[in-house]
Amino acid sequence: MQDLDNATIADFNPRELLTEMQGNLEGISQFWRERGIDSDGGYHTNFSPSGDTIPQNRKTLIAQTRILWTYSALSQALSDKTFLPLAKHGFDFLVNKFYDKQYKGWYWVIGDERDDPAKLMYGQSFALYSLCAYASASKDQRALELAVETFDAMHKAADLTYGGFWENIDRTWAPEDTDSGRRKSLDIHMHLLESFTALAELTDDVTHRRRLSEIRRLLFKTMIDPTWCIGGNQYDATWTPLEPIVISRTWIAERIGDQALPPGQITTSYGHNLEFGWLLGWADEVLNGDHRLHTWVVDRLADHALRYGFDHEYGGIYREGPPLGPATDQDKEFWQNAEGLIGFLHAYELTSKPQYASAYSQTWRFVKEHMIHPDLHEWCIRTTRTGEPVDSSLGNEWTGGYHTVRAAIECTQRLKNLIGSS
Repeated sequence: MQDLDNATIADFNPRELLTEMQGNLEGISQFWRERGIDSDGGYHTNFSPSGDTIPQNRKTLIAQTRILWTYSALSQALSDKTFLPLAKHGFDFLVNKFYDKQYKGWYWVIGDERDDPAKLMYGQSFALYSLCAYASASKDQRALELAVETFDAMHKAADLTYGGFWENIDRTWAPEDTDSGRRKSLDIHMHLLESFTALAELTDDVTHRRRLSEIRRLLFKTMIDPTWCIGGNQYDATWTPLEPIVISRTWIAERIGDQALPPGQITTSYGHNLEFGWLLGWADEVLNGDHRLHTWVVDRLADHALRYGFDHEYGGIYREGPPLGPATDQDKEFWQNAEGLIGFLHAYELTSKPQYASAYSQTWRFVKEHMIHPDLHEWCIRTTRTGEPVDSSLGNEWTGGYHTVRAAIECTQRLKNLIGSS
């Protein structure tokens, strides 16, 4: 194992890494420019290992909103307005097909016999996040109005007794009376932090800023373990940690044939911990103008991921494991590694600790060699620890360019900042 206290950054060359990251950003933007638009409405989501479109009879809120975010973010990151018509195409489809005029909010699935009008908080959060991105990029007043309306409607699912939000909720905003419906998760509340930050940044409204501050404080109080300073996975209504289960429609429900969880085990997600670290920095910046406010938390989250969730032999981030000890799931998935890139780079920006720069470089090396398609630039879904393909698809109903494009955008800007400050 790498000596964490005596790590070097000999393999961390910001200028070379910036060139490579910019190349991935340009390539991946071309992938989505050429493939995303479904002429029948909305976006294509599923792509074979060779980049061919795999038609789907249904469309999911999570994929449609993530791709809307992708086009909106690319428009701003690349200063390229040609992405705006692609974003508008998805925005119009979202409003016409997913919007619930009666109860407000957004349906979960449309398009086949499995239509699902539920108001899953996971989907509502990504609707809000993408509407903010589109409103910011396009200056479309209707998108801004819908973002504010969505935010207001989401609070119908707030738990007024113990705080936070119910997550699996029906069309009328009532919690489902199921095992899934009675749980709360770090995953979804972290994404609420993300979407509330986007709205507060967009509007600078006092209510939006206050709600962001509240969800940020709630995450610290209930979901970040005070001993290990890492996130859990699932909790009951009173925020007592629970053994994780497959949560209907959202948490690992997409892992076909891979739904068995180790019995009697509380787990943590290294990808979520690293993602939470940099999202916390964004929230702090929006609220206080200082993303260094919780440097110590970011440092401890990144340190834990580096000690237990990072592959010191091959590079890359494992999927999950116990609070202390080696990872129990050592496969490598696209999103944990995308968020790991941002998270380790953010930790290095804040602390200047060389081990985080080295972890960034080694994670990028693994991703570049084993996950990124050499010609099409989008990432495959999943590999083994050593990089053998498990799922070589370049897109499914859960991807949408959100993690991969965001990693390219965020890391490009952070590397520029590091070069500029050197």
